[in-house]
Amino acid sequence: MGNDIAKSLYSRKVIDNRELSMLDAIKFLLSEENTKSLDMAVGYFYISGMLLLKDEFIDFMDKRNGKIRILMGNQTDKQTVTSLDKDSTQEELVKSGLSYYKHLVKQSDSDVSKINDIEFLTRVKEWLDQGRIEVKVYVGEANYFHAKSYLFASSQEAVNGTAIVGSSNFSRNGLQGNTELNVLSQDSYYPLHEWYSNLWLSDDETAVFSPELIKLVTNKLPVVERVMNFQPVKKTYYDFVGIYAKPYTNLNIETTPWAVNLYPHQQSGVVAIKHKLDTFGTAILADGVGLGKTRTTAGIIKLYLQTENVNKVLIVADKKLKVQWQEELAILGIHNNSYDYTSREKFIRLSNSEIKKLKYTLVVIDEAHMGFKNNNTRAYQKMMILKKANPDLKGLLLTATPWNNKREDVINIGTLFLDIDAIPNDRNYKQYLLLAGKTNKAVRGIAGDDVAFNQLWADLFLQRTRKTYGGKNVKFPNRKFPTVDIRYEPRKDQIFSDNFDTIVDLSFPYMDPIKYVIDSKREDVGGKKLKLMLLKRADSSWVAYKKSLESIIDRLNLLNDNLNKMGISGNIKGDFKAFLGDYYGLSDYAVNLNLAIFDVKKLQKIDDEDEDEEIANSRRRKQVYLENITDIINKISTRKAESAVEKMKVAANRDLSTLNSLLTKLNKAYEKHDEKIEEVSRLVQEELSKKHKVILVSQFIDTVSYYYDELYTRLNDENNPVRMGMVTGGANNGANSGNKINQISGVSKKEVLDRFSPQSKNRMDLFNTDEEINVLVGTDAISTGQNLQDAVTLMNLDLPYNPMQLEQRIGRIDRPRKQNDDRDIYIYTFPVYTAIDSQLKMTERLGTKMKGAIDDTEFDNVVLPEYIEYLKNAKKKDSQAVETMLDTTLDKITYNSGMNAEEHTDQYEKANKRMYDFRTNGTVVSKSVKLENVSFSDGKSNSIAVIKVTYRDVNDEFLSKEEFIINLDDKKETTITDGENNLYNEITHDYELHHKLLVSDAKEIVNKKKNILEEVVKNLVDKYNNQLGSLEKNVDNLQDKIAKGAANKLMDSAKDINNRDKILSILDKANIEHNKLGLIINYIETITPEDEELYAIVKEINQSVDNFWFQLDSGNPKYRELFNPDKLFNSDTLEFAETLNAARKDLNTRQADIKNTTFEVILENININS
Repeated sequence: MGNDIAKSLYSRKVIDNRELSMLDAIKFLLSEENTKSLDMAVGYFYISGMLLLKDEFIDFMDKRNGKIRILMGNQTDKQTVTSLDKDSTQEELVKSGLSYYKHLVKQSDSDVSKINDIEFLTRVKEWLDQGRIEVKVYVGEANYFHAKSYLFASSQEAVNGTAIVGSSNFSRNGLQGNTELNVLSQDSYYPLHEWYSNLWLSDDETAVFSPELIKLVTNKLPVVERVMNFQPVKKTYYDFVGIYAKPYTNLNIETTPWAVNLYPHQQSGVVAIKHKLDTFGTAILADGVGLGKTRTTAGIIKLYLQTENVNKVLIVADKKLKVQWQEELAILGIHNNSYDYTSREKFIRLSNSEIKKLKYTLVVIDEAHMGFKNNNTRAYQKMMILKKANPDLKGLLLTATPWNNKREDVINIGTLFLDIDAIPNDRNYKQYLLLAGKTNKAVRGIAGDDVAFNQLWADLFLQRTRKTYGGKNVKFPNRKFPTVDIRYEPRKDQIFSDNFDTIVDLSFPYMDPIKYVIDSKREDVGGKKLKLMLLKRADSSWVAYKKSLESIIDRLNLLNDNLNKMGISGNIKGDFKAFLGDYYGLSDYAVNLNLAIFDVKKLQKIDDEDEDEEIANSRRRKQVYLENITDIINKISTRKAESAVEKMKVAANRDLSTLNSLLTKLNKAYEKHDEKIEEVSRLVQEELSKKHKVILVSQFIDTVSYYYDELYTRLNDENNPVRMGMVTGGANNGANSGNKINQISGVSKKEVLDRFSPQSKNRMDLFNTDEEINVLVGTDAISTGQNLQDAVTLMNLDLPYNPMQLEQRIGRIDRPRKQNDDRDIYIYTFPVYTAIDSQLKMTERLGTKMKGAIDDTEFDNVVLPEYIEYLKNAKKKDSQAVETMLDTTLDKITYNSGMNAEEHTDQYEKANKRMYDFRTNGTVVSKSVKLENVSFSDGKSNSIAVIKVTYRDVNDEFLSKEEFIINLDDKKETTITDGENNLYNEITHDYELHHKLLVSDAKEIVNKKKNILEEVVKNLVDKYNNQLGSLEKNVDNLQDKIAKGAANKLMDSAKDINNRDKILSILDKANIEHNKLGLIINYIETITPEDEELYAIVKEINQSVDNFWFQLDSGNPKYRELFNPDKLFNSDTLEFAETLNAARKDLNTRQADIKNTTFEVILENININS
C-alpha cells in the first residue's frame, strides 16, 4: 500500500481527493522515518481531523518526538464556514456577535466536544502542554489568510523537505471529502519554509492560540486526573538514547554536491571510514563485492582534498584497473594531478632510499589481502618504510576478503598504518601492541584473545554485505540461479565419466624431472594443479580441453626427442646434467643443446604480467630449492643418469598413449555437434528477446574465443545483427590486446565495456545507438571492479574452484540499484553431471596433498571446501547448489564479532539515527514517580534493562566498571540495536495509559527482574575473569623466555657489587651512559626470534652474561652496533622499551569476586506480558 501511494504521489504530484486523497498523502509523509517536523498553514484546524490519522500521529509524536506548528487563518465568509462545518451558518455566526478569535474558540470547543476518544485527547493535551504542538492564529491586516500549505521535514530548522501547497484545510472534508487541488513539491520547500518561519515569528501578524486549545481539551477530559505512579516508556527510551546515541554525519549535498553520485551506504561509508582514519591513522573498507568500494574511496579522497591537509595521495592498485580508478575518481571531480597511481609490483621494486624520499599524506591500497596479509612480504616491509618516513601518513586499505578463518591476516592488515598511541587505553589489543610492538608475537596474542580481536575489528574495519546492509536505503536485485541440464550423447558422457581414471595416473615427466634422479614418488605441485586444471578445462569447453591435450602431447613428443638424443655424444651423464641445468635455469650446467624447457604456465596460457608478491616469495623460496638441486646434480653418476632417462622415456610414452587415445575419442565425439554451444546459443537468443544484455564468462581464453566465434556466427544474420564484444586481454588496445568488437580486433577493454554498459559507464552518447553492444564474452579480466549493471544475465561457461571468483563475476551486475529498478538478475550455470564424480575424486585425492604446498601460490588456484560441497550438492541435482555455495563462502569471509559487529549493519545505523534524532528533537521529562528509572508496558516486545556493573576483587578493591544492555526475557547481554528496537516499540504501549498498576505489585515485578539480573551479573563476572585469564596468559606468552632470561641475568650481573667497577668501565668505553643500562635491559626483553641478528646476541647473553661484557669490552662490531648510542638512543627503541615496561606494570590481572561485585540499574522497561 505504502509503495503504491509513494509511486502515485511522486509521479503525479497532484492530490485532488479523487485518485489520491490528501489523507493518504499526509499519512505517507507523516510515516516517513525522517519526518520529525510538520508545519501547517490552514484556514482552519480540527483536532477531530487528527483522529483520521491517529496511529500516524501517535507514532510521529511519541516514537519520533515530533513537533507540529499550526497557523490558522481568519477567513469567515459564508462559503468557507459552510465548507468547514455543515452544522454552522453565517447567520448564526453573525447573531452570536463574537469576535473572530472567540469564534475560533467556539468552533474548536464544538469540535472537541464531539470527540469521544479520551485516550487520544489525553495524548493531545500532553503534546500541547509540552509545547510540541503549537497553534497560532493570523491577526494581520490582510483581509484574509488564504494559505493552505503542509511542510514536512527532519527538523524545524531543516533547509530540505517536502511541501504540499493547494486548497485543502485540515478538516475531514478537506482531507478526503471535497474535490481539491494540491501539488507536492520538494524544490519549493525552502522558500515556503522561509515564508512560514518569518510569519510564525511575527508578533504583529500572529497570536498564540495553544492555551485556549489546552483549556478546551482539559474541560473535555474526566474531572479525576489520573496519577502517574511510574515514568512513561518514552522517558525510559529517552534515557537509553542519552547513553547510546552517537552523532552521525550525513554528507551535506549543498557543501559536497559530488555526494549525489554516491549511494546512501557509500555516503555513510565515507563518513565512517574518515572517522576511523582521523582517529587511528588507518581504516579498512571491507565491503562485499558489488557495494562499490572504489566509489566510496573516491568520496573519502574527495572529502580529504577539500577539507583537510591531506593533499598528497598515493593509490596502490592493479595496473589493469588504472583506467577504472581514473574514471571513478573523475566522476567525483578528482583529477589525475591530485594523486599518484602505482601497482604493488612497481612499488616493491623501489629501493628503500627511493621510498624514504616519497612524501604522501594518504595511501590507498586496493586488494589489500594480496601482498599485505603477511607482515613478512616485501610489499608490507616496503610500506612500513614509507610509513616511518611519513609519520603522519594515513593508510586506507580495501579488500572484500579480509577474513578467511585466519585472524592473523586481519591483524596484519589492520596494524600496518595503525597509530598505537591513538588506541584508547581500555582496548585489550593495545596491551599486546605495547608489550610486543607490531611483531608476530603481538599478532598471535591478539588473534588468541576474542575480546582484543573484536575490539580491533570494530575500531578499524567497516564490512557491509548485501545481507547486513540490504534494505530501504540500498536496493539489490533479486538473484536467480538457472541451472541448465544439458543432455550429451552417450560417448561424450563416457569421456566425462572416465576423465578421473584417465588423468589421475598421468606423470608429466617434463615437469620437475629431478624426481627421477632422487627416486621420489611424490607428485610435484605443478602436476597436481595441472590435473585439476585439465578437469576444469574439460568442464569449460571441449575446445579448451582439446588444446590442453594437444599442448601436453607436443611437450611429451619434444621431451622424447631430447631424451633420445642423450648418449649419442658418448656422455649420457653430461647430456643429462645439461638437460637438468637447462630446465632449472642453472647456468653452471646450461649448454647449447637447443633443449626445450616447458612450464605449466604455458599450458594454462597465463599472461606474462608483473608477479604477484606472494608468487614472488614462492620464486625466492624456489631459489633455495634450486641450490639443493645443484648439489643433487653434482652427485649424478652415469648409471643414475641412464636409469633416470629410461624412467622418463617410459613415463612419457605411457602418457602419450593415454592422451592420444583420449584425444582421438574427443575429436570423434565432437565431430558433428556440440550440445553445450547449441544450448547456450538458444538461451542467449531467448535472453536477448527479453531485452536482456548477456555476459558469458570463462576462466580460459580458448573457451572465450571458441564461444565468441561460434555465437557470432549463430546469432548474426543480415536481417537481425547482434552486436557483440570480447575481452580476454589487458586494458590497452593494439593487435595483441585480445579484445574485439564484432569482427574488429585490437580494441581496448574500456571501449568494449563502455559500449556494452553505457549507462553504468556514464556513456549515454552510446546508449541506444548502433555502437552499443548487447552480448559480451570474456575471461575473468572483466570480473574485478567493473560496473556492468546494464546487463541482468550472466552465463558461467565454467565455475572456478574458488567461489569468491564467481562472486566477483556476479558482482559486475549485482550492484545497488535505483528504487524503481525491479529487474531480477540471472546467473546461469551448465554443470556436466557425468563429470562431477571425476572432480570429486581428483579433489579428494590431491586436496590433502596440496594443502600447505599451495599456500604461497595464487589464492584463486585453491580448491576451496565450499566448491567441493557444491559438487556434492550438484550431483544430487540440487537447484540451490550454486546459491548455497556462495552463501556459505560469504558467511565464512564475513566476520561476525557479536556486539562489535553491529555497528557495521544498516540496522544499527537506522537505530542510531532514530535515537539521535529523537534526542535532538526535544527533552522528555516526567513528574515525580513512585519508582525511579523503571517503566511498564504491555506491548509485544521484550523487557530491557541497562545496568552498570562495578567489578571488585576479593579484598573489595575496585577493578573496573562496565555498562551492559540486558534482554530480561532472554536473560543475557544484548546489542544496542536490539535494546533500542524493543524499547522503541513499547513507547505507544505504556501500561498506565490503559490500566492501573499498584505500587506494591510494581515492586514485586521489579524484584523478580532483579533476581534475573543477579544471575546475569554472575555470568558477566565469570566472563570478565575468563577474559582476564586469557589476557594474562597471552601477555605472558608474548615475553620470549630466552629474552626474559637474558635480561634478568644481565640485571643480576649489573647489581653484583663485585662487578660494579668493571661494568662501569666497560660502559664508559662503549660510550653508554650509566643510567641507560636499565633501559637497555628492558629493550633486550622485547627482542623476539623475528629479529634474527639481535636474537642471536640475546641467546649468547642468556648462555653467558660474562661473554656479553667481554664482547662489549673487546669492541665486537655486532655488540657495538646494537648498543651504539647514535643508533639506539636517538631512535624510538628505548622509548618503546620504556612504554613496554610501564604497560607491564599497569597490566591489571586481578580477578573479580562475585560477592563484592555490585550492579546498578540505570534504566529498565518491564513488559507486563513477558
